[in-house]
Amino acid sequence: MKEKVTLQDIADRSHVSKALVSRVLNNRPVRVSDQKREQILRIANELDYMPSGQILMANPTPSLNKTIALLLPHMYGTFMSTMADNVTRHAYENGYSTVLFDYRQDSALEMKYLDLCHTLNVSGIILDSITNANNNDKYIKKMSEWGIPIVYLDCYPNNADVPVVSSKNKQSMFRLTESMIARGHKNILSVIQDRSTLTNVSMSRLNGYYDAMDQYGLRGYNEIIYPNRSFEQQPILSLLNSGTRFSAFIIHTGSDMEHFCKLIHMTAYGKEIDYELAVFDDFNIGYNDFVSGINQDVYQRIVCNMSQHPDQLASTAVDMLIDYIKKGMHYHPTQTFIDCDLAFPGSTQKSEKEK
Repeated sequence: MKEKVTLQDIADRSHVSKALVSRVLNNRPVRVSDQKREQILRIANELDYMPSGQILMANPTPSLNKTIALLLPHMYGTFMSTMADNVTRHAYENGYSTVLFDYRQDSALEMKYLDLCHTLNVSGIILDSITNANNNDKYIKKMSEWGIPIVYLDCYPNNADVPVVSSKNKQSMFRLTESMIARGHKNILSVIQDRSTLTNVSMSRLNGYYDAMDQYGLRGYNEIIYPNRSFEQQPILSLLNSGTRFSAFIIHTGSDMEHFCKLIHMTAYGKEIDYELAVFDDFNIGYNDFVSGINQDVYQRIVCNMSQHPDQLASTAVDMLIDYIKKGMHYHPTQTFIDCDLAFPGSTQKSEKEK
């Protein structure tokens, strides 16, 4: 039998005290940096830490006996960690504690955690799902059978009768693509990761890209990156090494920059062929990578960035879920889509927000 993971195990790996780990996992007020909080949560998930039940059953603060579950596909990067922090913070301010589940971009584990939420009898669920629309419909049916209020965060199923909080993905990708066209680019390759191809969010972004290209009479190109396969076996590498030349690339998710950097270094781009980059969403650069200058030759080519608002997405989702919990059967689902900001890193050109 696998030995049970303890708070001390997490503390040892995080190089902090057991008391600090307990406060972070229980969403209690504590002075700790966002980076350290993210590290503790990530290590707890990597070790498959499961709370003993005290978080839910023995909380000494009576106003926190209400609990919501937050399910995220991963905890890497600023976007996800900011959403997690703001969900737990805003829920706490409204008298709710939060249980966080990282399902590691695994749809089977996602479903397992949803079952666990039912077992724990949580008050409601905020779900950032990476599964396709058909599976989302299954989730909706199951949550309805269980009677658990659920709000979809940063994703949306094919059902207009469920609560959704997400960004304006199609419109924002249109603007990002249009900004590259305005810089004189005509051959622009859209790059998307394989796990994203079936989600409505990614499909909305892809449609926004094609709409912009069509509006300006340009041909659209889209290719997929498969992070778990050798690049030598992928069509995108063959395309980049073919006679077709691209002057710009649009990366659909900031977290895919790591894979793109590895891929582009296997081609003539950046050496013999000049290009520019546009990225949808922010992404992190590790300190060691930043100091060593690794991939700086790629990062410096980013001329446009579409930035989401994870803090606003999170607080809106919490408000929506609490309203759903309170009204129950009388709740009327709403779908809120939040604007993104187009920025021009390292440029004298002002972002749309500054204009």
